[in-house]
Amino acid sequence: MSKTYSNQNFYTIYEEELNDLTYHPTGLIDRILHHISRKFSPTIDLKYTIAVPVSDFLRGELFCEDVSEVIEKPFTQTNLISILLDDFLYQAKHRKYLDDLYRELQAEIPQPIEIFHYSGDHEIVQMNNGIQRKKEIVCTIKRKKALRLEIILSDLANIYPEITFNVNDLIQSMYSRFIKKYKNGTLTNELENIVKRLG
Repeated sequence: MSKTYSNQNFYTIYEEELNDLTYHPTGLIDRILHHISRKFSPTIDLKYTIAVPVSDFLRGELFCEDVSEVIEKPFTQTNLISILLDDFLYQAKHRKYLDDLYRELQAEIPQPIEIFHYSGDHEIVQMNNGIQRKKEIVCTIKRKKALRLEIILSDLANIYPEITFNVNDLIQSMYSRFIKKYKNGTLTNELENIVKRLG
């Protein structure tokens, strides 16, 4: 069973979990259905879709092909994103301060450029590098993992209400940062580490 979540829903899973925890079923059938729902909900697959520049998608494909050749079995971009999210959860669990995570996410947002005129006035201009061709990546995440991600992002939203990130934003950020390192040749032991984890 799977569900699809769009960019419009920020913390749907978190809200569902809070509602389930405070729900008091009445009647035998209601209690049985609620128990079954609670038992199997962590294993539900949730689908998230991101759109990335086609040039980034191609580089992601090349990296995944490299991994596939080493491990001698298929390794997809969905697998890559799952590993990136696992790393995010691990880092979030072992960091004392959430502001480090917030700064990393905020760094992926395109910043406007301020132009100062000779008259002393200034204006803010959003840079547009032209229309980029996009490619969609659909990834599947277990509900249990999605819930953990939403709780962290909700905590960040409480601390920094001016910019709110959802799971789609997080996936986009993690993927973009990884591909940027791949482009710049600054990936260190990522390939070896992934191979070890899959071995």
